[in-house]
Amino acid sequence: MRNLPVLIIVLAIIALGAASLLSLPTREADAARPVTTEQAAADAGATVLPTDPKLSIEPK
Repeated sequence: MRNLPVLIIVLAIIALGAASLLSLPTREADAARPVTTEQAAADAGATVLPTDPKLSIEPK
């Protein structure tokens, strides 16, 4: 029974730690923001290149 206050303190610390993790902001808010491919590439430091045009005569 002497360890009961220590156990309560440890459980309270664990609960507060879990609550603080759940309260952290997530990246889901960015998902609702419309972003073009060019904007996303620029944010990542990349560039978007156009695809090669289709060949007029396809190889066999």
